[in-house]
Amino acid sequence: SNLALVTHSGSFDRATSRANMAVHSVKDFVVKHPLAPPCRILCKSWTFQTIMFLAVMAALFLPDIWILADRPDNSDLDIVLTLVFSLFIFELVVQCIGMSRTYLGSFFFWMDLLGAASLVLDISFMGVTEALGGSSGLMTSNAVVMRTARIAKLGARAGRATQLLHMFSFIPGIPKDNGTSVGTAKRISARLISSLSMRVSGLVILMVSVMPFRNMWTFPSMDWSMKGWAENLELSAIEHPDRFARQLLRYESFFEDLAYYPFEVSVADGSDLPDNITALLPWKSSRGAPKRSSNEYRLEGDRIVCVYDMGAPIRWDALMNVLLLAFVICVMVGFSLILSNTVSEIVLTPLQNLLSQVHQTAALIFKSVSDMASALKPEASMSDDDLGGEEDDFDAAAAFRGETDLLEKVVRRLQIMSEATARPDGEEEEDRRRGLAQKDRAMIAMLGGMGFRGEESLEPTTVWRETDLCDDEDFITIFEQQQQIVEMAGLSLDQLNSWNLNPLELDRARNHAAALYSFGSHHHGLPFSPVEMGKFLEEVESSYSRNNPYHTWYHAVDVNHCVYRFMQLCSCHQFLTRCDRFALVLSATCHDIGHPGLSNSFLIESSDDLALTYNDNSPLEMMHCAKLFEVLARPRCDALGKLSKGYYREVRRLCVDAILMSDFSKHFTLIKDIQVCCEVHAEILDEARNTRRKKKLEGDSTWMSPTVQEALRTPETRGSFVNLLLHLADLSNSLKPFRIARLWAQRQLEENLIQGDMEKDMGLPLLPLNDRSKVCPPLAQISFIEFLVSPLLYPMVKILPPLQSSAEQLVLNAKMWQSQWVKDHKPTETEQTQLSDRVMKLQSVLHEVVR
Repeated sequence: SNLALVTHSGSFDRATSRANMAVHSVKDFVVKHPLAPPCRILCKSWTFQTIMFLAVMAALFLPDIWILADRPDNSDLDIVLTLVFSLFIFELVVQCIGMSRTYLGSFFFWMDLLGAASLVLDISFMGVTEALGGSSGLMTSNAVVMRTARIAKLGARAGRATQLLHMFSFIPGIPKDNGTSVGTAKRISARLISSLSMRVSGLVILMVSVMPFRNMWTFPSMDWSMKGWAENLELSAIEHPDRFARQLLRYESFFEDLAYYPFEVSVADGSDLPDNITALLPWKSSRGAPKRSSNEYRLEGDRIVCVYDMGAPIRWDALMNVLLLAFVICVMVGFSLILSNTVSEIVLTPLQNLLSQVHQTAALIFKSVSDMASALKPEASMSDDDLGGEEDDFDAAAAFRGETDLLEKVVRRLQIMSEATARPDGEEEEDRRRGLAQKDRAMIAMLGGMGFRGEESLEPTTVWRETDLCDDEDFITIFEQQQQIVEMAGLSLDQLNSWNLNPLELDRARNHAAALYSFGSHHHGLPFSPVEMGKFLEEVESSYSRNNPYHTWYHAVDVNHCVYRFMQLCSCHQFLTRCDRFALVLSATCHDIGHPGLSNSFLIESSDDLALTYNDNSPLEMMHCAKLFEVLARPRCDALGKLSKGYYREVRRLCVDAILMSDFSKHFTLIKDIQVCCEVHAEILDEARNTRRKKKLEGDSTWMSPTVQEALRTPETRGSFVNLLLHLADLSNSLKPFRIARLWAQRQLEENLIQGDMEKDMGLPLLPLNDRSKVCPPLAQISFIEFLVSPLLYPMVKILPPLQSSAEQLVLNAKMWQSQWVKDHKPTETEQTQLSDRVMKLQSVLHEVVR
C-alpha cells in the first residue's frame, strides 16, 4: 500500500509539474508576442485608464438611471452596455497579452472576468434575466422566481464593482505607490495602505454581493390585493353584471393613494361576457399608462385581464440600488482614508523618526550623508526611464531603498575598515599557508567557502606588490618595439599622450596601432603574444557594427585610449595591480563589442531575443562579456594564452565586473561608491591635499602620498576604481577638446534619433533625447554634463587630482555648448540667464572641489 501511495503521489506531482509547465509556456508565448509592448503601453496610458473607469461607472449606474429616467425602452441602453461590454473584453485581452506574467490567473484577472460576465444580466436582448424566469420589470407571477432574478441582478451589480479595485488609484484619498515617494518610511506606508484598502474594499463588495442571498430561503412577502381585486371583478362580471360599473369605481379608488395602480381592464381572449360588461371594457384609468412597457404587471384571468403600472416601486428599487452602490464606494473611500491615517500614526511617524535618527547618526560619521541620500532618488528615476520595464514586473523589495540603503553603505564601509585593521596582511596570510600541505590548504579553502585552486591560489593576483611597478629592463625593450610600431603607422607618442587623438580622423592601420600600443606590456607587466594580440584586435574590430553612428570600433579605440590616458595621468601603476591595468584596457576595448546601436530599455520593451536570453538583466553588457571571451576562444586570438590560470581567472573576473558596471542603470551606484570612498578617506585626502600644496611651492609635482597609496591599494577600492575609470572613459566625450567632443556628440545624437524613429514606429515610449521634433543638441549636452558626468568626475578629482584638467575641459565644453545654443536658437534673456547660472554653478562646484 505504501508503494501504491508513493506511485500515486509521484503521478500527481508529475501531473502538477506538467500543468505548471503548460501555464508557464502560455505565459512565455504571450510575453514574446509582438503585440506585448504596445499592449503594455496601452495599459499604462492614463487616457485608457480613464475610459475604463468611466465604463465601469456606466456599467454600475446606467441600468438604474435608465429606470429612474423612465425611458420607454432599453434599446439605447443596450447599445451603451454592449459598447461597455466590448471595452471590458478588450481590456481583459490587452492585459492578458501585455502583462501576462503577473496578471494572467491573478486576483484582478478573475475580478475583471466576473465584472465582464455580470454585464450580460443587464443587456435585454441577451435574454439571461428572462432565462432565469424573471422579466425586466419588478415582479412576475412567481414570487420566488422574481426574488431570484432580483438577487442575481444585485449580486452582478455589486460584483461589477470589483473592477474598481483594479483602478483603485482613481478613488480619492488612496496613497499612490508610484515610486515618487521620498524615503523608505513613506513608500512602505503607501504600499501597506494600498494593500489593506484593497482587501477591505473587497470584503465590503463581497458582503454586499452575498448577504441578499439569505432571503432566498425565507417565505416571500407579496401584495395579494392586486390579484384579489382581479378575481373580484371577474366574479362580479359573471354573477352580478349590474354591479360591475360600481366595482370599477371602487377598484380605482382603492389604489388611488398607492404608488402603483391599475391603468387598464380588458376582456380576455376567447371569453364570453354579457354585452353590458363588454360595453364598459376596455376600461382606462385617469392616471394614464406607464411609459416603459417593462413597468407593466399583467394579471390574466379566464375572462378579464388587469394591467397595473408598477413604475413607482421599480423606480424606488432602482434608486435604492444606486444608493447602495454609492454607499459601497463611499465605504471603500472612507475605510481607505481611515486606514491611511491609522497607518501613518502607527507606522509612518515612528519609522520616520527612527530613520531621521539614522541620518543624524550617520551625519556624525560622514559629513556629506545628505548629498548621498539625495543621489538615491535620481538613481531610481534613471533606472525607470532607462529600463522601461513592465509595471507588473515591479520588484517591491527594490522600491524600499532610501535611508536604509544609505545606512547599509555606511556600515559596509566601516566593516571594511575594521577588517582591514584586524586581519593579517595578505602576504603574511599566504606565508602562513605556504607551510601547510596541499591537502590541508584545500581543507581550509573548502571550509572558508572558496574553491581550491591548487598552487595557482598562491599567485599574487589580488594583492598590490612592488613588482607591479613594471620597471623591468624587458619592459623597456618592449616599449621601444611598441614605439617603432606606432611611428611606422604614422602616429607619434606626443599624439598618443594627449587628448588630441581622434579615432574618427584616423585610418584603420593607425587605429589598430593606437589600440595595440595601449596593450603594451610596459603598461601592465603581463605577458602576451604580439601576433595573437594583433589577430585578437582584428577580430574585435570586425565584431563591432559598421552601421552604427556611435557604437563602432572607433568608439572602442577612443575608450581604449582614454583609459590609457587616465592610467598615465593618475599614475595608476602605484595602486592598481598588473591584472587591474590589463583588465581595464581589455574591457575598454571590448566593452561595447557587438553593440546593435539600441539601448537596453529598447531591447526590453520590444521583447528582443537578447533581452529574453538574459532575462532583461543588462542584456547588452551580458552579451559584450560573452562576446569578448568568445573572440578569445577563436584560433590564434588567445591574447590571454600566456597567463597562468590564476592570472587568467582574475583578469576575467575584473573584465566581467567592469563591463557589467558600464550599464548606465548602474551610473548612480558608481557615484555613490566614489562618494562613500571620499568620505571614508576624508582625513587622508585632506592631509594629502595640504601636503601637495606645500610640495608644489617647493617645486615638487608628486601628488600621491604614501597614505593615499595604501588606501587605494585595498582589493575593494581597486575593483571600484577599475569600474569607475572604465565608466568615466565611456562618458569621456565631454572631457575632450570641443572640436572632438562635438563630433562624438553628433554621432551619439544620431544613434539616439534612429532608435527614437524605431520606438515611434513600434509604439514604444519615446524619450525626449530620441525625439527628432523635441531634442535640442546643445541643451542636451549641457544637461548630460551637469547631471551625469560632473557628479561622477568631481568626486574622482578629490582622490585623483590629475583629473582636474579633464574637469576644467568639461566646464569649458559646457560654456561652448551654451554659446552655440545662444547662436542657433536665439533664446530670451531670461532663458540665457537661467542657463548661464547652471554653467556657472558647474564651475563654482569644481572650484570648491579643487580648492
